[in-house]
Amino acid sequence: MKRIWVAAVLPLLFLAGCSGERPTDAEFFGIARQVLQFAERDARQNQPGRVADGPLYVNVASFRTAANRVTGLELTQDSVSKALGEPTDAMLEQALLCDTDQGFGGCWVRKYGVWVNLNLVRHAGDELTAFVRSTSTNRTTRPTDFCDRVWVLDFRKEGGQWRMAKQRLQRDCRQPES
Repeated sequence: MKRIWVAAVLPLLFLAGCSGERPTDAEFFGIARQVLQFAERDARQNQPGRVADGPLYVNVASFRTAANRVTGLELTQDSVSKALGEPTDAMLEQALLCDTDQGFGGCWVRKYGVWVNLNLVRHAGDELTAFVRSTSTNRTTRPTDFCDRVWVLDFRKEGGQWRMAKQRLQRDCRQPES
């Protein structure tokens, strides 16, 4: 009798300890738009030298991978792009360029824009953490180089809405690496 009771109760205890409901695709897209806006604004405001006044490039595939992982759905690249406002989709090698052949040297983001990549997302219950990288061009050095900033953004679901609760700068191109 004990075995039957344990067999019946154990799965319920396991489910009670799970991370809860997954965010819907609409909820995740709301979070993703906040992540993208934060990363772009930060990159443009905190780039060394002249402002990054070029276009916004986004690795839409990185947002799609995160969306699929968090929501449990198989979302299309097009649906994710539309939810993000249809930014220019670019992989790393399409947006970040380095001159190795001409002898001038230097690295820069195409057209001196900003490139954003969603590195990782973790979800547990009513909390979600996003690791996002933005890259712009550091024009204070010769030859030019990339300016990478990596943020850890924590979101919490409060009153049915996902809101950014905390931001931590994990990597800043303006600070020497230790």
